[in-house]
Amino acid sequence: MIKSPIKLLSAWSTFFTYPNLGDSRLRTLLYFSLFMFTGLFSTSRGIPPLIIILKAFGTTVSIIVFVYALGDAMDADMDKFNPRKSQRPVPSGRMTRDEALLLSALGGVLSIAISLTINLWAMTIILASMGLGFSYSVPPIRLKRRFLMKETTLTTGLILSMLFGSTAVGKIPGSIFLPGLFLTIVGLILYPSFLDAEDIQADSMGGCKTLAMILNQRRRLELSTFGLLVIMVTTTLTYGYFGLNMICPILTVFASLMFLRYLFPLLITPEEECKGEILKRGISIFRTFVFLVPLGFILGSLQL
Repeated sequence: MIKSPIKLLSAWSTFFTYPNLGDSRLRTLLYFSLFMFTGLFSTSRGIPPLIIILKAFGTTVSIIVFVYALGDAMDADMDKFNPRKSQRPVPSGRMTRDEALLLSALGGVLSIAISLTINLWAMTIILASMGLGFSYSVPPIRLKRRFLMKETTLTTGLILSMLFGSTAVGKIPGSIFLPGLFLTIVGLILYPSFLDAEDIQADSMGGCKTLAMILNQRRRLELSTFGLLVIMVTTTLTYGYFGLNMICPILTVFASLMFLRYLFPLLITPEEECKGEILKRGISIFRTFVFLVPLGFILGSLQL
C-alpha cells in the first residue's frame, strides 16, 4: 500500500540519507558522472553548452535512482540476512518494497523524458542502460548471479554512461578508445581485485560468482599490475594520436605510479596479512585512481 505523498517523500529520503548507504550512492553518482563527462568533453573538444551539461547530469542521476532502487527492492529478502546490508531502507522496513519500486519507476521515466529532449541516440543508450540494470537485478535473468557478470555488467554500465555523454553532443569519436580501455581494465581486473575482494562473503550469500572468488590474492595483484602498466603505456604512447593534450598522460601516469607503489609490496606479502586496514587503504587508493584518470581524460580533451 502506497502512503500519502508527504509520507512517501519521507520514505524515499531514507534511500539517500541513510548512513554509509548515502556515501555509496554519492560515490556511484560521482563515478558515473565522471565517465559521462568524459564522453561529453571528448566529443565536444571544449566546454559543452550548459543546457546539455544539466540535461546529461539530470539523466545520469535519474538512471542511477532507477537501477539502485530496483536492485534494493529485488534483493530485500536476501539483504535481511546480510550483516552489511540488513539496515538498508527496504530490508530494515524504513521503506517498503512498493515504495522502492515506485521510486525506481519514477527515476526510469524521468531519465527517458530528459534524454528524449537531447536526441534519439541518447535516449537509445538510456534505454539500453535501463535494460542492463533490469537484467542485473530482476529474476529470472539476474545477471549478478552469473559467473563474471557482476564485473561485466558494471563495466558495460560505465561504458554506456560514457557513450551517452558522447552522443549528447555529437558522434562518438575515436578518442573514446582510451577511456574505454581504461574502463575495461578497471571493471574486469581492478574492481574484482579490491572491492569484490572485500565483499566475497556478502557476494557468496547473495549467490554472486565473481573473479575474486576463484583467484587468490597473488593472481589478482599480478593482473592488477599488468592492467595498470597497460593503461599507463597505452595512454602515454597514443594520447597525441587521439588529439589529447599533455594533462591526460601526466595524470594517468601519476595515478598509475601511485597505485603501483602500493601494489608492489603486496606481491610479496602473505595473503592472510593483506586484510583489514591494508585492504581498506588499497580500496581508498583504487577510488582515487578511478577519479584521477577520467579527470585526466576530461582535462586532456580541452583545447589549451
